[in-house]
Amino acid sequence: MENQIKLTKEQLEKAINLHLSETNGINELFSMVINGLMLSERQQFLGEELSSKNKGNGYRSLKKSGMGNQLELRVPRDRLGMFKPLILGILEQQEERIKDLSFALYVKGLTTRQINEILVDIYGTNYSKSSISRINTEFASIVKQWQQRPLDQYYPVIFIDATHQKVRRDTVSTEAFYVILGLKADFTREVLGITNFPTEHASGWTECLETLKQRGVEQVDLFVSDDLTGLDSSISKCFKNSKHQKCILHFQRQLSKNIRVSDRTEFCNQVKAVFNPDNQYYTVEQGIEQLKQVLNKWIKKYPKLQYTYQRDDLALLFTYLRYDYRIRRMIYTTNWIERLNKSFKRTLKIRNALPSIDATLTLMGYVAMEMENKTYKYPVRNFKFDTTFNII
Repeated sequence: MENQIKLTKEQLEKAINLHLSETNGINELFSMVINGLMLSERQQFLGEELSSKNKGNGYRSLKKSGMGNQLELRVPRDRLGMFKPLILGILEQQEERIKDLSFALYVKGLTTRQINEILVDIYGTNYSKSSISRINTEFASIVKQWQQRPLDQYYPVIFIDATHQKVRRDTVSTEAFYVILGLKADFTREVLGITNFPTEHASGWTECLETLKQRGVEQVDLFVSDDLTGLDSSISKCFKNSKHQKCILHFQRQLSKNIRVSDRTEFCNQVKAVFNPDNQYYTVEQGIEQLKQVLNKWIKKYPKLQYTYQRDDLALLFTYLRYDYRIRRMIYTTNWIERLNKSFKRTLKIRNALPSIDATLTLMGYVAMEMENKTYKYPVRNFKFDTTFNII
């Protein structure tokens, strides 16, 4: 039996402090601790093995990320190849965090060279351009799995809107990315889907909504969208029992385009007053009547308003009046999803080069997953005023 040196706690602390003061001391000390833990773990493992054939069988070298430099490890082996040190699992988790950091830095607009410089400074890990590109590809597959995940059966509200981004196929052009944001039964939010089509059209939304059903969605109480032609038909086709609210802000913007600048402020103020969300006694019928009164005042001067006056779907602008007055401001516009789309645009804008379709979907998916892990994981408190989300 080899002679063993027994040190007191104070002597051991002094020896550790002395070693930490040396160049790369912290990583060497960390390596020694991990090597010792793995060796002790193998001794315990072999002691519990029922087979007498299994014994220690040397070591294999392994490098892992450390603090500003790499760790030099000696991983104990056994004769039958059954021993797997548990401590390495912790280090593997760190490697995953480094990959997450690498992609997060890429999303923030850094080049592969800049990312590598940061990783070398912090962890002593040197990633080549191809290695970082591989990490991004791995994350793309994670986003793709997230896009295809099963969804809840029931959502009180789903917001749908398209954002348009410049992307590169054969040439650079602006294309539509359909975004779906859901309010869950527990009043938290999640991004249900992001889909690319060259342009926005009702048939594209029909395909997106059918995909929601395939992923498990059975019931949606209310859809909130812009005023895209044919969208109400797509919603009623896919979810025939759902209500539909058309965004009043989109409606007002489109309407004001028919009004010259000198009259626009007065006209818009009158139209805005029609949408009265805080009056709990205000009805859909009253809203339609007041809107028509405003339009009728201006039709002689702006004849194109006649087309709006004669629309048979004006009730879809006032669906929010069927719900508790304390939640109306959250469901009569697409503001929630427009804020999400602004986050997408900020992320894509800081990239030096215009991304491909797949890269755009990956970047947008990353932003959406970050939102779900942060802002969207907290319940929207005011929706608890109507816990069943029943129509008044």
